[in-house]
Amino acid sequence: MRIVFKGFFYMLGLGCCLTVACNSASPEEGKDTIAGEYLFQSEGDTINMALQQKKDSVFGDLNYAFSGKDRNVGRINGVLRDSVITGEYSFVSEGIPSVRQVVFKLTEQGLIEGYGEIEESNGKMVFSDLENLSFDHGMILKKK
Repeated sequence: MRIVFKGFFYMLGLGCCLTVACNSASPEEGKDTIAGEYLFQSEGDTINMALQQKKDSVFGDLNYAFSGKDRNVGRINGVLRDSVITGEYSFVSEGIPSVRQVVFKLTEQGLIEGYGEIEESNGKMVFSDLENLSFDHGMILKKK
């Protein structure tokens, strides 16, 4: 009978340790993650992004709704390096699928999309020069 109780308490202790270990936040889910919901809204314009992160990979939904323009609904898939997300945005606008390169800079205020000269490459719109993007348009996606 003593052996059964020792085994029971051993298994109970092991189960508690595993539960705590599995429920602990991993480094990718801790403070340093950029995962979450981001939003920009102003005078009928909206940018909404829901990001997930696994190590340096980021992915999620990205939607644009600008007043007087067609709505873009799609997904972002990119890489986070040095506080900058560089990725591809696959979206549908007016029923037509498209892919374009996107770059977002992480600041204390939130995420700011980069803009610059673009060109077509292999059926995708990409930036001509990633080093000379502008991040000064004021549309900051703030984390909810």
